[in-house]
Amino acid sequence: MAVKPVVFVPGFPASELRQRSTGRLVFPPALSDLLDPARKRELLRLLVGPDDPPGDVVAGEPIRDILGIAKQAQSLYDLLRDFGYTPLDDDLFRPVGWDWRKAVDDPTVQDDLARAIDELATRSGARVVALVHSTGGLVFRRLLETRPELAARIEQVLAFGVPWAGNLAAVENVARGVAIRFLVTFLSAEEVQEVMSHAQAAYDLFPPDPARTDLHDPFGKPLNLFITAAGATVGPLVDTAWIPAGRDDMRERARSANARLGARANPIALPGGVPFPPITNVAGWGVPVGTRCVLAADGGLQFSETDQGDGTVALASSSWLRGPSVRTFYLPIGVYPVSGIPFPHARIWDSPPVRQILAQVLKGEAPAPYVCGAADGDEAIDPQSDVVTLRLVAQDGEGRPLPNAKATFHRVAEGTTAAFGAAGRAEVRLKRRNLAPNVGADLLRFVVQVTWDGGGKGREVPMLIRV
Repeated sequence: MAVKPVVFVPGFPASELRQRSTGRLVFPPALSDLLDPARKRELLRLLVGPDDPPGDVVAGEPIRDILGIAKQAQSLYDLLRDFGYTPLDDDLFRPVGWDWRKAVDDPTVQDDLARAIDELATRSGARVVALVHSTGGLVFRRLLETRPELAARIEQVLAFGVPWAGNLAAVENVARGVAIRFLVTFLSAEEVQEVMSHAQAAYDLFPPDPARTDLHDPFGKPLNLFITAAGATVGPLVDTAWIPAGRDDMRERARSANARLGARANPIALPGGVPFPPITNVAGWGVPVGTRCVLAADGGLQFSETDQGDGTVALASSSWLRGPSVRTFYLPIGVYPVSGIPFPHARIWDSPPVRQILAQVLKGEAPAPYVCGAADGDEAIDPQSDVVTLRLVAQDGEGRPLPNAKATFHRVAEGTTAAFGAAGRAEVRLKRRNLAPNVGADLLRFVVQVTWDGGGKGREVPMLIRV
């Protein structure tokens, strides 16, 4: 079956910024710009924008790699080639960079995406698949909420790690910054904070107003992403005690984000009753991420991490979206026998189970049981760790939990079983002292048998860990 036309919208801040007058690449910065103090000051001045339209700094394409080493969008392009795509084929694939200093629904941002969808649909003669990553999902959501007539041009949405209910990493970067290091410190926490505190899209990423948005997961449990010391759920866009005195510009950006995005419908509702296109939502977990922020009475912020996220976005947020048109697949991020390197948020699509999802969405393959598992990325290779956590998923082709799914372990922890919860996912912790190598001197290979009602013998999920 022929592949479908795809528009790709990257996250924040995953698009190039270029200086129109000189052709200079402003972001991601060149190593020479970061190491020269004068050039670094000029770089930060440009990034603190945005300048007034038409402006000298404009968006370029999605960032392919960082410093020629760390793949970003290029890893997605490499994967899509196996499905018949190339980023140079305007008839089938259109990557759309956007100026992440601006609001996610800024007219220039939205116009560029709308134009790409219209041109791609016209050239291909078919409806378009929107492949959105992280904040790109919020950009796309706002496009259809403000221009619902475009929904007729979209066949479906494939969403990776989208912070539908907000992202605490954005709060931390705006409030105090996180240093960027690679062998040496390229940008200090203060420099990162200065840039991020001027980027409207960063505030658009904050958790919405809990007084106007239902911030519970699909099973009724409160997300509690942003709370007071007394345990009350609040919103960082509304309770702005964390913003320092004298930063009225930050308060205005928070006010703007709250006015536009503080009330967030779940499921998504478009004006005029226009149905939102079907969404295949991929939510990763298994990598430490900020899952709670406590606002103290004096305005201080305390962030806490768990492994319930993809390294950038908490699972509670990426899996928050629901509705009749939404199917969510959980993605274990960790060590697979065919891929010994975990791929967190920036390259979430490189985790092996994603290929099954891509085949369904892009090539129209029939939905099939989605059964997979990975070992914790750190514990699987650390022989000093007391336990090895296995993360398992047992869902049907529509993202529903397989009925009465059960995991049974073979060649390790014989007789151990684990049941999958209401979401169709499970975590199992094996004690390392009970494990022995069976491949070479320090590797253990085994299988987890996943069975369910009506599934016959079920599926074997292979595992490989160091012991």
